[in-house]
Amino acid sequence: MRQWILFLGAWACWGMALGQGVPGSMTVKKGLFANGAKVVVDGVTMRPGRAARHCESCWEAQGHFAKAKRLRVWSLVIANLGVVESIVGALRIEDARAVGTTHAVMGGVFMTWAAEKEVAVRREVRQGVDAYNRCRFLEDYL
Repeated sequence: MRQWILFLGAWACWGMALGQGVPGSMTVKKGLFANGAKVVVDGVTMRPGRAARHCESCWEAQGHFAKAKRLRVWSLVIANLGVVESIVGALRIEDARAVGTTHAVMGGVFMTWAAEKEVAVRREVRQGVDAYNRCRFLEDYL
């Protein structure tokens, strides 16, 4: 019985060490100013577009990163449109309240839509990182 417990403990430690020592593994950037839209490979921080070029051998991860890049660009465009609409609404509120309020509401709608796109970007980046790590694991250990 004691040998069996010792064997299981050694096997669990070996499994944890194997999972942490994968060469070239990719992680989502974390930290105080990180929003989860960047990845880190061997200490190098990348945006989704560069990460897609980095993982040409794993088509699944490349697809996730390409989609994250497209979503990120559209999110930026929509957020800027929302900021402009909000500013126009604030400037027009004195002259014509209905027009100014409409612009401000549209600005809020665009900014909310951009925030939803950012959530989708983070989800795609996470899925791309997971797919890349699976591909690396299969290449290295099989």
